[in-house]
Amino acid sequence: MSEENGTNLSPLDIKKKQFSTAFRGFDVKEVETFLEMITLEMEGLIVKKNSLKEALEKKDREIGEIKEREASMRKTLEGLQQLLEEERQRAEEKGRQIIREAELKAAEILQQAREEEAALKNGIDQLKRIRREFLAKVGSLVDSYKKILDQDQKVVDEELRVDSDVQMI
Repeated sequence: MSEENGTNLSPLDIKKKQFSTAFRGFDVKEVETFLEMITLEMEGLIVKKNSLKEALEKKDREIGEIKEREASMRKTLEGLQQLLEEERQRAEEKGRQIIREAELKAAEILQQAREEEAALKNGIDQLKRIRREFLAKVGSLVDSYKKILDQDQKVVDEELRVDSDVQMI
């Protein structure tokens, strides 16, 4: 008897089975025909069982492959998500760095503008002082010339008086 197919009887066991004949026994031809039918049916069932077993094993392999691909895809997806997260963090840090640099540059530009403003105010104040000094010097010069002219006028007037006095004499 065969146990390898998971049954107690194999088709060969059925085919080889010999019955003893008795006085009022069964019709041997009928029993052999019936046993042949059982053998054929059992062979068909075994073939079907083996076919189903192979199909099941194939499906199990396919499921295993699908699970492996799914696990691989899941790992890939997790890796991509991690890469995206890292890239997002790098982009945020770069954005913060750009903002810090822009703020520093703005502060630097503002400081330069303040320095230029102070320099311009200083220049304006210096020009005002120079203008005042110039006006004071021009005023002083005008006063000097006015005094000279006044003195010349006195001299001329004096000479004219002397001349007039001389003419009157």
